[in-house]
Amino acid sequence: MVSSPFFSAHSDQQSSTAPKTGGSAIASPPWLLDALFRNLSYDLEQVADIIDPILTAQNHCYRTDWYVQGIVADDRAFLSTNINADRAIQVTLCGTRWLLGQSRRCAVAMPQPGIADCHAALNFDPLQGFFLTDLSSIGGTWVNGRRLAPAQRHYLQDGDLVKLGSLRFEFLQQRCDQSVWHDI
Repeated sequence: MVSSPFFSAHSDQQSSTAPKTGGSAIASPPWLLDALFRNLSYDLEQVADIIDPILTAQNHCYRTDWYVQGIVADDRAFLSTNINADRAIQVTLCGTRWLLGQSRRCAVAMPQPGIADCHAALNFDPLQGFFLTDLSSIGGTWVNGRRLAPAQRHYLQDGDLVKLGSLRFEFLQQRCDQSVWHDI
């Protein structure tokens, strides 16, 4: 996970469910751009087009201050999130599976009571989109008020409300097709 305090989405109100982090290093702004350049094969036009949706994701949250945003660019996918003590934007590298949980080994570390070390997995299927799977956590994984059975795939929609332990966050989606970036 790459993060930047420069691109931070601070709010005057502190949520009672604010995640607590234990000493994780915050990278400088070039690291956010470096991750985006690596994710988008150093294509400046793609980085320029995707940076605004990443920086403004917080503005699309309606039910909570926290979000995980799935971003699809052509056949690649990665995540951005503000789930950390500083509410700084963090970006994962491209992949098809990201672990969510208390462990720092997780792509999205959520050190908060009620969340297991490896609580859930967020996956990307190029044909069907992002889906969430509970990894047999004690507290369970909830989407829009419904508990997922362990190992059950639940395909996510933009704006879904996800609950892990006492942490509630919105799942946002951003799809950037090549046709958007290249005028033919």
